[in-house]
Amino acid sequence: MRTPALIIGVILLIVGGLITAGVFKFESTEKVADIGPIEISKTDTKTPPINLGWVLIGVGAVAVVIGAVSKK
Repeated sequence: MRTPALIIGVILLIVGGLITAGVFKFESTEKVADIGPIEISKTDTKTPPINLGWVLIGVGAVAVVIGAVSKK
């Protein structure tokens, strides 16, 4: 149980740090109007909420501590 907790904790810490830093971005395309053969679409660039990054950092830190403290 020690090694999986450490690995999952480190992965959560890295992903949470990247989300908090604003590295992850994704685009969403939305159809605005469709008039006959003409189609108008809008593309937005969005980022995950920063609070999600902080939560992942906290959960990752707890998982690392549990993995480090637990005995084989």
